[in-house]
Amino acid sequence: MKIASHAVRQIRQGDVLLTRIEQPATLRRVADDAGQPLAGLHVPGERTGHAHRLPSRVYDSAAGRVLMVETPAILVHEEHEHIQVPAGWWMPTLQQEYRPRRVVRRAKYD
Repeated sequence: MKIASHAVRQIRQGDVLLTRIEQPATLRRVADDAGQPLAGLHVPGERTGHAHRLPSRVYDSAAGRVLMVETPAILVHEEHEHIQVPAGWWMPTLQQEYRPRRVVRRAKYD
């Protein structure tokens, strides 16, 4: 397992990039269809069914969806080395492969 230091500004695991940000000014906690707060990032793989997972609080902000990692947490994926993510605010970005007329996959949040 890799352990990222608190000075790290970006963490990449496969096609998931996390960028450390300052706390956004306006936030709205994201809930599932049953009204329960989402419990983290979940990015399913396209071919294997494996997923990138990071326990965190999920919010919508003016800049987009953001994650609050309250205590150091582990970014997990079965095909990549696990990475410890320091506590703080993170913006997830997914690398996307361009293919005309192809449906683009979207990140899910648990």
